[in-house]
Amino acid sequence: MSTKEKGFFGRHKVLTVFGGIVILIIIVVVIASGGNKPTVTTTATTTNKASSSKSSSSTATAHVGATENIGGSKGYAVTLQQVIDPASGADQYTSPDAGKRFVAVELKIVNNGTVAVNDDADNDVTIIGSDNQSYTDDYNSVSECTDFNNGSFTLAAGESTTGCVNFQLPDAINASKVQFTPGSGFSGSTGEWLVP
Repeated sequence: MSTKEKGFFGRHKVLTVFGGIVILIIIVVVIASGGNKPTVTTTATTTNKASSSKSSSSTATAHVGATENIGGSKGYAVTLQQVIDPASGADQYTSPDAGKRFVAVELKIVNNGTVAVNDDADNDVTIIGSDNQSYTDDYNSVSECTDFNNGSFTLAAGESTTGCVNFQLPDAINASKVQFTPGSGFSGSTGEWLVP
C-alpha cells in the first residue's frame, strides 16, 4: 500500500501516539480534581446555649449560640448567648440618641487559663454593622441584662461570668457580626460570630 493510501494517522504514528497520551493525561487530571470544583469545609454550630466550640484560628465563622475558644489554653471560651435588638434603656432617663437604637450583646466568658485574669468586656467587644463599619461600646445600661461590672470582670482559672456589652446603632444599620478580642482589643486572637 502506498503512503498516500495510509491516511494521516498511518503516516504520522508518533504524533498520533503523543496526542493520545496528552488527551489521556487531561482526562486523568480532570477526574482527579473532581472537575476542578473547590472543596468547602463547614463547621456545624447550633443556636442553643449548649453549642459546639471551635478554635479562633479556624476560618469558619460561628453564629449566635456558639462558643469560640479565644487564645487557646491561656485565653477564654466565649459564648455569644444572644443579641438583643432593640434593647431598652435601664430606666426612663436612659434613651438612645435620635435616629439610633440600643443593641445589647450578651456573652458568657470562661477563663480557660491557669491564672486569674482581669479584663474589660466593654473594650473587648465590637459590632460590625451592615455598612461594614465598626461600632464600640456605648456605656449606657439596658434593662435586659447587666454590663458585667461596668464592663470589667475578674475570673480565677475555670470561673465564668455572664453579662452584656451595649451599643447604639443607627436605625438603618443592622448588626452583621460580633467580634471579641481580649486585652481591650490588643490580643492576637479574635472570636467572631455572624448575626443572626
